[in-house]
Amino acid sequence: MASIAMSLLSALPKGDALAEPAWADRHRGILSILWLHTLGVPLFGIYMGAGPRLYLGGGALLAMFAIAAQLPVVRRRLQSAIATCGLMTASALLVHIAGGRTELHFHFFVMMSVIVLYQDWLPFLVGLQFIILDHGVVGTLMPELVYGHTEGQVHPWTWAMVHGGFLLAECAALLYFWRLNELAREAALQSEARTRMIIETALDAVVTTDASGIITDWNTQAELMFDVSRTEAIGQPLTTYVSISHSSALKYPDTAPSGLVPGAILNRRVEQVGRTGSGHEFPVEIATSCLAIDGAQQFTTFVQDISERKQQEEALRKAKDAAEAASQAKSQFLATMSHEIRTPMNGVLGMTELLLATSLNDRQRKYADTVHTSGTNLLHIINDILDFSKIEAGHLALEYIPFDLHQILTEGAKLYDQQAVKKGLALTVTISHNTPVIVHGDPHRFRQIVTNLVSNALKFTDAGTIAVTAVFEEGSPGQVCIAVSDTGIGIPLEAQARVFDSFSQADGSTTRKYGGTGLGLAIVKQLVGMMGGQLGLRSVPGEGTTFWFTIPVESKVSRSTGESPPDFRRSTLIIETP
Repeated sequence: MASIAMSLLSALPKGDALAEPAWADRHRGILSILWLHTLGVPLFGIYMGAGPRLYLGGGALLAMFAIAAQLPVVRRRLQSAIATCGLMTASALLVHIAGGRTELHFHFFVMMSVIVLYQDWLPFLVGLQFIILDHGVVGTLMPELVYGHTEGQVHPWTWAMVHGGFLLAECAALLYFWRLNELAREAALQSEARTRMIIETALDAVVTTDASGIITDWNTQAELMFDVSRTEAIGQPLTTYVSISHSSALKYPDTAPSGLVPGAILNRRVEQVGRTGSGHEFPVEIATSCLAIDGAQQFTTFVQDISERKQQEEALRKAKDAAEAASQAKSQFLATMSHEIRTPMNGVLGMTELLLATSLNDRQRKYADTVHTSGTNLLHIINDILDFSKIEAGHLALEYIPFDLHQILTEGAKLYDQQAVKKGLALTVTISHNTPVIVHGDPHRFRQIVTNLVSNALKFTDAGTIAVTAVFEEGSPGQVCIAVSDTGIGIPLEAQARVFDSFSQADGSTTRKYGGTGLGLAIVKQLVGMMGGQLGLRSVPGEGTTFWFTIPVESKVSRSTGESPPDFRRSTLIIETP
């Protein structure tokens, strides 16, 4: 029982939730009502014709209660209890002077005022005990003073229990609704405290302004960021510390709510310029949101210092510019050096060919052939480097002229027929019947793509066949798909994604065994892309590889004679080197 009583007591309001100013205001209001009763009770007694001792003595008693309830030596809760006793006495006097006609209702109104205003169980308990004494004891001994009807005067105990039951129920309802209100208020305070803690511990500055842009709140991070205290910032315009940047003015003209920072976009981050209390400016990023409270607009602006980010962006920009300058210088150097080396190399090859045309013994011819072969290989490498550097520097321009597609395919393959014979390979060129003969583009670069792919296939194929095929795919515009297939070593799946990268081959052992710079396929990729086509490959390790690429052509062009549909058997040109 004691524990239940303690839990009930802990659930009752204790009055400590009210701040001193709020409690003092409410206490003064109750005292004002009490002083009005000090004058009103005697006047009511005179009006009702009651005995002077009752209403004069009652008025004097109420004055004593009012004086005692405002003595500074009396503690706050005791003052509220004394004021409650005064109000209950005034209520009882009004009931008794009226001969019980007003009955119990005055008491309930007093109890309701006490619980609502003081929010304390002590004056509430005092008032409840007072009602028990008045209606229980006085109502039983002198029922004519409490009950204005015959039944109440004949059976005072019965009516005391009836009135007491109603009063207890009403008081319980008051306590219940007070408790709900108290819990809601505590939840609101906790929510407000959590929100305040989040705002105060936020990494961004959080600034609250009214509709005219005047600062109403300023969190801790804002104090640190702007070097301005909260008390100093409140009441100042937000534009004192945040102003529009030039880029934001161009990007978001005239989009700020009235009185706020120009360019401040609701629910969007915008770069602005922050200004500390000492006048130092720094870049910030702000986002503003609007909330309507009691019909008034309130704006919350989140401010983030982006000085470090701007420094990193500037450093990255400088590094990018430096890298681009270095890349351009490298490309220019490679182009220049390749050109300078190619000129004397052509001279070396020319003189070697003249030397081979003279009478030489077998040993001398072998040496001269070695020099010529090595020089030719070196010239190919130089040409690749020169082409790649031109493409990378953006200096390579493509022609757009008509050329014979069939002729370039066959001539490009014939360049390698002797190499195919030496390795015992079959080299075939197959062109579908409906493939256009004349197309528009750059014939030199088209030939370069074909020869690079055929040369690449010869390099990695030791036995079998190398097949070049061309198929026209209908469309508007149409496109020709050229494929170069071999039966060579193939490319592992994990290496296929990087074979088109610059200076890259399938792996290091490939470079050591077969040689090359790894630029051939990179150049092919760039040229196909510049022509508006696509490039791809299909490969199975140990079985071979097929490189294919497409070039767009107009569908209405000159084609080979004949009305037959595509038929490789009737429109195939084969060059075989057994």
